[in-house]
Amino acid sequence: MAEDVIRAFISEELTSDPLQEALTDDYPLLDRQVLDSLGLFQLVAFLESEYGIEIDDEELVPANFGSIKDVSHLVKTKRSEAELDGP
Repeated sequence: MAEDVIRAFISEELTSDPLQEALTDDYPLLDRQVLDSLGLFQLVAFLESEYGIEIDDEELVPANFGSIKDVSHLVKTKRSEAELDGP
């Protein structure tokens, strides 16, 4: 599942404390300062590489990155759009 991949990346690459157990799908990433501006761009680069999607600047809003569930929803939406657009 995308949530597990996202959670692992955040826990392993973006935090200094092991938060894996605390990072539920609804954990407030921005409110709890798990994601800062640099971390957000690292996450976006990872998502684009991992899932073959492109995240536009106007999509860099709290509604898309507030929680793992929000990030996963964005990824699923972008992947669906890419499938509809075709090669």
